[in-house]
Amino acid sequence: MNEDYKPRFSFEISQEQKQRADTLLYNYGLRKALFTRILDDVLDLIEDYGGIAIGIIMSDQCKPRDVLPLMKKAETMAKKVGDTNGKP
Repeated sequence: MNEDYKPRFSFEISQEQKQRADTLLYNYGLRKALFTRILDDVLDLIEDYGGIAIGIIMSDQCKPRDVLPLMKKAETMAKKVGDTNGKP
């Protein structure tokens, strides 16, 4: 294999998705940085939970925008639990 080879992950997207990405993710390197993290997270979920993770993602039962409020809620709950246990 050529030492300059860099693997690629590619798939078709709609014209609208392309236009939105061009508008929102215009900074050099941002797409790679963002989608590398997303891909790692998705692969970790599939590695840990297999077909269940794929099913949930594909069925639209959980969307990324749903995760952030849940994380904030979990953080708030953890702080409350920490406070009742005498922890800062």
